[in-house]
Amino acid sequence: MDNQLFKYALAYAQLGWAIFPCRPGEKTPLTPHGVKDATRDESQIQAWWDRWPNANLAVACGEPSGVYVVDVDVSEKANGWSSLNGYEIPKTVRQDTPSGGAHFFFRTDNPPANKNSFLPGIDIRGTGYYVVLTPSLHPNGQRYTWSNDLSPWDIQSAEFPALFRPKTKPNVQQQASALPINADSNILRRASMYLATCDPAIQGAGGHDKLLWAATILVHGFLLSDADAYSLLVNEYNPRCVPSWDLGDPKDEKDFRRKVSEARRLGSHFQAGWLLDDPAYNSLEVTQETKDAARRLIENAEKAIQSYASTNIDDFLSPPGLLGEICEWIDSTAIKTQPMLTLGCVLAFCGVLFGRKVRDTGGTRTNLYCMGIADSTAGKNHAPNQIRRLCLEAGALDLLGGDDFASDSSIEARLEKNPATLFLCDEIGHLFAAIKSGLNQHTAKVISLLMKLYSTAGSVYSGREYADTDKRRTLIQPCCCIYGYSTLERFLEGLSPDELTDGWLSRCLVFHTVNNPDKTRNLIEAPVPHDLARKVNAWFGRQISRSAGDGNMDAFVNHYTTGIYARPPNQIIVPTQAEAETLFREFDNDCGKLGKKDKEIATLWYRAEENARRIALIIATSMDFHNPEVTPAIAVYSIALIRYLLKCFCEMVPWISTSIVDKKKHRVCAVIESTGVNGCSRREIARRTQYLARRERDEILLDLAEAGRIITEMISGGVRYWTTRNRAEFERGRL
Repeated sequence: MDNQLFKYALAYAQLGWAIFPCRPGEKTPLTPHGVKDATRDESQIQAWWDRWPNANLAVACGEPSGVYVVDVDVSEKANGWSSLNGYEIPKTVRQDTPSGGAHFFFRTDNPPANKNSFLPGIDIRGTGYYVVLTPSLHPNGQRYTWSNDLSPWDIQSAEFPALFRPKTKPNVQQQASALPINADSNILRRASMYLATCDPAIQGAGGHDKLLWAATILVHGFLLSDADAYSLLVNEYNPRCVPSWDLGDPKDEKDFRRKVSEARRLGSHFQAGWLLDDPAYNSLEVTQETKDAARRLIENAEKAIQSYASTNIDDFLSPPGLLGEICEWIDSTAIKTQPMLTLGCVLAFCGVLFGRKVRDTGGTRTNLYCMGIADSTAGKNHAPNQIRRLCLEAGALDLLGGDDFASDSSIEARLEKNPATLFLCDEIGHLFAAIKSGLNQHTAKVISLLMKLYSTAGSVYSGREYADTDKRRTLIQPCCCIYGYSTLERFLEGLSPDELTDGWLSRCLVFHTVNNPDKTRNLIEAPVPHDLARKVNAWFGRQISRSAGDGNMDAFVNHYTTGIYARPPNQIIVPTQAEAETLFREFDNDCGKLGKKDKEIATLWYRAEENARRIALIIATSMDFHNPEVTPAIAVYSIALIRYLLKCFCEMVPWISTSIVDKKKHRVCAVIESTGVNGCSRREIARRTQYLARRERDEILLDLAEAGRIITEMISGGVRYWTTRNRAEFERGRL
């Protein structure tokens, strides 16, 4: 039956149906996003059923597959067949369910609305819903089957019958888009740009507060009419909310519209029109001449970018400006020089140094999560230690948080005291593994918090609600940066496929090196250069003056809580040259295509352009204290660096597994990888994998060799092992 399930899966895909796996004998999806992961890609389907050979099959109804289902259910609560008395169902594809019901499959170019309990025991299933397919196993132990001569290979689906179309409510969202526009079109564009930076409303996370703040920005910051503000909120803000307000429901629509009225009543707390003169939200007009120039620049830079994205890292390791000066000093004082790890550490440090003081014209901030991965004794600690010394000399120790996370509350407390904080975390792989285990309830929510902080650097983070409202923490534009360092084995232990799909790993930049160089100098502590400390101190103590449009708006009020919070700090607006902007847009388009090719790593590519912009902002700021600007050269460097980091990290993705056996295999692979092009001896593998029994180690090595992940050869009377990448380097050295 295992083989039969897979064959059916491929057969459905060839029909054009998008399918995905569910737990054996259940209707619960096995993939992280359920019906949203459905696909017709045969390689993905094979990967799923190789992993879960007994998985049930499900089809994504509606647009992904072109099928719309009338689901007849038989249960203690209702008998769908009784509800169908008097209804004539056209002859169409039909599946019988083990509970005594049926699924009728239809096609249509006019999709019906989804409706639970259209009639007692009758549901209408379209886009966003799914049904389990033959020959899947029902929870009662029986299998789904196609009705005689009514399978999708026997007949074509009929047109969806009008008698099963639920009555639809007025489309309030379409009505809103037709509301009269009273504001200047340029102001509307700028308001739209600002609205895109506002946090979406998320149920259970202060969603009503966030909607109110977004409405307040529009009616007071940009002086929009209620109609214009409502139209923007409906068409551009509501679709990003989780869940979105159902504006076809009169109750939800009234609640949504009321936020605009409430925002209007808060006018006495704000300086009217304070965002009208803010240059951060001026529209960027790109002429055809600019596009042509950018295209020539892209063509000229393509060779360099491709070079960066393969194996050449030298051009990354000497960045310009203050960033490069700090890197150069750290590398010059190292016993074991690790420029790639240094770069990751200094990027995180500059991210917090410039944090809350600069932003680009699209609202990008400088907060980064960087991970340095190398062998034990390879020199991972040097860069963080030198950053601590630099902060001490520059009088900037307030930038540094603890070396570990005791809990999510401890991070909130630290950022409440110092909104710009860098955490230098040793052995972060152990920390992630502990968090993943769930054994410590205090650290269980750390990753979730870090993900929220990453996305709220340009807005407001609201902590958990407590019965005592005084305990709730609200952070204004928090800049939380991390540089964590670990061995590859420990880093992978703390990861699973979930972190690939939930967006956590897409927020992390992994700086991995397999080098473990010889010592280059004696252990002599060199003093921190005075000029370097002076430049860091200048940024640390810098106060950004207010722009002309700020007026006397010293505070803003959160309508749903008591008390007044500090006004968001001013920032230097760092412009992006038009050619550089086009480079970023082209890169984003490329990343979207790469993400569609491989859903397993799609989230890594979907956030790549955002990370490139953050690095570009840091570099531009480090190059010019007074008038920073993102140039095409900075954009090329940043894009190429992100491509290189992602290329290297994607090679680790197959090592991320939920299986204990697979994790052991990956750790053995990591040991072999770390030994470089000369290969690894059997004795070295045994010494570094003493946690494995000899028989288990032998089986793992055999499995890895059969899978082509390692290569073995008898040299000088002994067997040596290589990963495929190291072996390729070894062969080139032989030529």
